[in-house]
Amino acid sequence: MHVSSEIVLPSGSSFLTMLQDVIKIIDEYCENNDIFYDETLSAGTQLIADLGLTSVDFVSIFQKCQALGNERLSFIELVMPIEGQYVSDLKIGELSDYIIEQSALRPAANEQRASVDNGYPEQTVNDSKYRRSLFEIKQFDEFKSLIQKPAFSDPGPVATDYQLVFILSSPRSGSTLLQRMLDQHPDIESPEELHLLHYDSYAQRHAALSQAETRHLLGGTVRLRARINGISMDDSNRLELKFIETEEPILNFFTEINKSFSKQYLVDKTPSYAYSRETLERISTQFPLARFIYLTRHPSAVIKSLIDSQLQEIIPFARRYSGDTSTIPEMIWALCHENIQSILPGIDHNRLHYVSYEELVMNPEQAMTSILDFLQLPFYPDCANPYVEGQKQQIETNEYAGDLKFFLENRIVNDRAEIWKAFPALHSLSKVSQGLMSNIPGYEG
Repeated sequence: MHVSSEIVLPSGSSFLTMLQDVIKIIDEYCENNDIFYDETLSAGTQLIADLGLTSVDFVSIFQKCQALGNERLSFIELVMPIEGQYVSDLKIGELSDYIIEQSALRPAANEQRASVDNGYPEQTVNDSKYRRSLFEIKQFDEFKSLIQKPAFSDPGPVATDYQLVFILSSPRSGSTLLQRMLDQHPDIESPEELHLLHYDSYAQRHAALSQAETRHLLGGTVRLRARINGISMDDSNRLELKFIETEEPILNFFTEINKSFSKQYLVDKTPSYAYSRETLERISTQFPLARFIYLTRHPSAVIKSLIDSQLQEIIPFARRYSGDTSTIPEMIWALCHENIQSILPGIDHNRLHYVSYEELVMNPEQAMTSILDFLQLPFYPDCANPYVEGQKQQIETNEYAGDLKFFLENRIVNDRAEIWKAFPALHSLSKVSQGLMSNIPGYEG
């Protein structure tokens, strides 16, 4: 790659300096990650259309750009200027200009916001995006029939010296936020999604997740093993490949890390577990001492987030559904909660805790105090603010499977809890969803 020395720039030397710094970061990142681009990098270079970067690449680059600002930067307004709507692309010049603006390096008074193309396009919220049909029982049954039912061997309960905690939720319910909040506690190891318990062996897991859109989900075990056992990523990956070749039972992962595990709790946050009743039943049977946090979020908010993120495009059984696709986001929410609620009667009340996304963002200290009381742990202030300096996880790999929005924020945004209410198309719910809501504390009405 080549850095352009002749660029049409907005006025101000600060932009030129910042632009050169940002180009250097992007150039180095692309070279280190085998991202090839033959043209000259400039202010007008587009990160997606020209460089082919992914959202995870964005996170890595933004993390490296933090050092260019005068204060901790949040990039969420840059990539999501309208709540729930990501920009279609981003120019290097726009990124540079935003860092300057957020760092107060450019005088704000009476200065027109500059960009390479003389302004940013205006965006408006389109309520029609959220209009959908309400599903009937027949449609829901058809949708559920598309889910492949796993078959598991039964080696008996898994015994570990540490205690397991499973977060039960639908996707887009704030599980990444809760995971990071828990991870601030010195007695809790709360890693990224592990995606283990749908499968009997490492070989099955590898075969199921090796497609382009899902292979990043394989890295959670590699990184956690390396961290817990104190080995290199290369050594951890070699062990993983050996386990795949020998068809090692997947449950052995929990005993493999047992010897070196130094904390009291290990949290498994994998929302896809809720797609399968069989997987949830396996968890409750083979981990009889595990604790469960039932994380809920208003279904209308989840529906909005699923539509915005287009998550159903990478869920295999959702992609196979041939009926009215507008019903899919709500059916995903209903599927997860129907499955979760089916196993709750078999869980002792002292091993089950309810928390809502709304509680987490509106009153994080109170919500985390309650969760830590449930785990019989003392309150730790950083748990109520996973964005404090030095605590937020740094992205060192383009294989991270977390939520982009979390890593672009610099604070808990409490007004996001009820933003769905501004969209009338989200207010109606199917009878199935209403019935499931009636079983969740706080949503009964």
